[in-house]
Amino acid sequence: MKRSKLLPLEKQIFFSLIGVSLTLLLLTVGITLYFNIDRQMKSWDQTIRSTAAYIADLEPVQEMLERGYPDPSAARQLDSLSQHIQNLDVILICDASGLRFYYTDRLQSGETFLEGDQAAILSGSPPYITTGYGTYGLQRQAFHGVTNSRGEVIGFVVASVFASDILAQNRALLIYALLVFAAVSLVGLGLSRGMVNVLKKSLRGYHPYELLELYLRKGDILNAVEDGLVATDRQGKVIFSNRAAWELLGMEEQQLRGRALDSVFPDSRCAQVAATGQPTHNRSCLMGERQVLASEIPISGEGGTGGVLSVFHDKTEMYKLSDELSGARYMLDTLRFFNHEFRNKLHVILGYLQTGEPDKAAAFIMNTSLVSGQDIRSTADVIRVSRLCALVIGKMMHAAELGIRLTVAPDSCCRQEDLLLPEEACATIVGNLLENAIDELSRGAGEVREIRLALYCRPDCNVIVCEDTGAGIPPQLQPRIFEQGVSSKGEGRGLGLCIIQRLTEQYRGAVDVVTEAGAGTCFTVTFTHPVAEEEQS
Repeated sequence: MKRSKLLPLEKQIFFSLIGVSLTLLLLTVGITLYFNIDRQMKSWDQTIRSTAAYIADLEPVQEMLERGYPDPSAARQLDSLSQHIQNLDVILICDASGLRFYYTDRLQSGETFLEGDQAAILSGSPPYITTGYGTYGLQRQAFHGVTNSRGEVIGFVVASVFASDILAQNRALLIYALLVFAAVSLVGLGLSRGMVNVLKKSLRGYHPYELLELYLRKGDILNAVEDGLVATDRQGKVIFSNRAAWELLGMEEQQLRGRALDSVFPDSRCAQVAATGQPTHNRSCLMGERQVLASEIPISGEGGTGGVLSVFHDKTEMYKLSDELSGARYMLDTLRFFNHEFRNKLHVILGYLQTGEPDKAAAFIMNTSLVSGQDIRSTADVIRVSRLCALVIGKMMHAAELGIRLTVAPDSCCRQEDLLLPEEACATIVGNLLENAIDELSRGAGEVREIRLALYCRPDCNVIVCEDTGAGIPPQLQPRIFEQGVSSKGEGRGLGLCIIQRLTEQYRGAVDVVTEAGAGTCFTVTFTHPVAEEEQS
């Protein structure tokens, strides 16, 4: 089987592992060798030091030096001692004049010690060790003085080991260390190659250099995507984000990385998706002043979900295009509506004139002018739910026929995808609020008869406001206005507010009523729960 060549990045990893391994091994072997040599030297020094001290304290040695001539029995004892002590090459005994009384080499006995390191010991110095040249070359020597009973120095003992023996043992340690170094280096070489192979397998067939190139290019690739991309771990902390996400969240990458995504985007469901593994798609959310479609997709990992990829699609530009496209359609619908209504109104005016009632014809014309084409176009621009828009315009025309001006707040905004309750339920609530207000004002005789409707729909909150300039709700009826059959309009009435209350409770909303006698009434209906999604589930 042909062996595969290592690619450049693999070579770098391989040689880096080898370099680190050999460096650590060299340091380990060097330190170990140093301490072994140092320990061995201390062992030799201890041996020659203790041997010299022991010989200096022997009585036969002291008696031999006091008598002034060698003693055969003392020589035999010293020979036996020399044979049984390891790491000891030479034992030398001299008197104070340097004359040798004993030497392991008998041929040297009787000669004067000429090395010259004995001066200090003869002058009363404590025992010491030197390195010097002797009869057999460089030696490690321990000097110890021999004293008589009066404490006078009568000679000295030298115990030494040849430097050649020390070098031989150190050389053996060095060779052993080199063999260990070579063996472990071979093992490290194999392990490094094995680690590279394991790395290849762990990368699922990709070579490291390929992943490196992908990583270097991922910034340009992902930053070119128009949608915001945010990757989070299992705990919901940001590990990656692209430029579009930075702009949407209003933060730089360094500020986002490591932070919990829900701390900067409260509507995030990345923690829930990571726990359940179930993705979410195209949720309408607010991100600052921009409306986005948010999708959370689990990222597969070992043992389950490894994290979550959040995708944010900015709908703001899409809404601008939608407004431009739908504007023409609403304009055509408005023209058709006016064409139809114009013919109907002409017939009504003609009928009044033919029956001899010009005053009624004039009043009808004046009331009709309360609803202008601009009002209808403005209503169609802010209410983008067809059924709801048609209902409001119909109520505007009906109110105008009764001399009541119904307007929609210009800052209103209502889109189908932002409704938190079904379209039918929203139309029912708005229709009943407007019908009650029209009915109240049609029965009054106030100079100002106006109704103002406001719709504010966002993905997290829907608010419906309807206020009129009627006479207000009588105090005795205010606690019971939402009860069925309770009304100030007589028997058989009082269903509208009851229906509003029921729908509001069904979709977890709230109704607030503010009324003042002679000034009017304001109803505010608020929904803050995603009831539309709950209905679908």
